[in-house]
Amino acid sequence: MPRFLKSERLRKSREFKSGFQKCRKLDDGTLVFYVQFVEDAALRKFGVSLSRALGKAYLRNRLKRRLREIYRVEKEKFRGGYQVIVVPKRGSAGRSFGEIQGSFLALASRAGLLPRMK
Repeated sequence: MPRFLKSERLRKSREFKSGFQKCRKLDDGTLVFYVQFVEDAALRKFGVSLSRALGKAYLRNRLKRRLREIYRVEKEKFRGGYQVIVVPKRGSAGRSFGEIQGSFLALASRAGLLPRMK
């Protein structure tokens, strides 16, 4: 069972700032992906950024837990050498886990994190 290690998390403000500045932005109406590819294939970083506009604290925390869980389960499929910041859009907190997971995987595929299927 894969784990989401502390070394894989984006935690510092400067890490998020560099991720937002030097990135490729992908959007699908539910989530926004900020993806930055790096030379080091072993580097895998993931972060979630939320605003208070998404709702009460319990809704924001549930959404963060769901996004981290989706990443934890799916990260073994991702190629290495990336930093990803996920920003949910307004209304995302009311969506089901399956809808959020589908949106997450579709954006990951569009970003080039998942290997191409033949």
